[in-house]
Amino acid sequence: MKNNAQNPAIQGQPAPQQTAHHSKAASPSPETQGFQINPMPRRSLAEIMQEQAQQRGLEPLRLEPEILLTRIARGGHSGQFLADAFISAYRTNVPFPHSLGELHKLDAEAFRLFHEILHIRHISGWNDDDLYQLEQRIMAIVGGV
Repeated sequence: MKNNAQNPAIQGQPAPQQTAHHSKAASPSPETQGFQINPMPRRSLAEIMQEQAQQRGLEPLRLEPEILLTRIARGGHSGQFLADAFISAYRTNVPFPHSLGELHKLDAEAFRLFHEILHIRHISGWNDDDLYQLEQRIMAIVGGV
């Protein structure tokens, strides 16, 4: 075994090439393979968020709270479904009491609102105080605790 002082690859010099009759492997040994680590380029938060949105495959939609409240106040299946969806999305310890198979019962606006609810914390600038106030208004409409 050679010590490091005798090994030209460890000293920063390329190792001498082996002749064909001395080597069985076609690939170079780890001592003769060089590699270079390139630092990651700096990216802005906006660039990172845009990349994440592309990876998710969909564009998060900003919640329209007044339309959501109107739909919940109308009642019916979609109103209760949206109220339960918001409360479950906001209160992470509250399970969603519906089957996602019920999505087919929603019209386009209710489906879009459900999509918006799913992204309440994926939109830049979301504010927990605003979400809490919206939850309280929803609870007042549906008679929650």
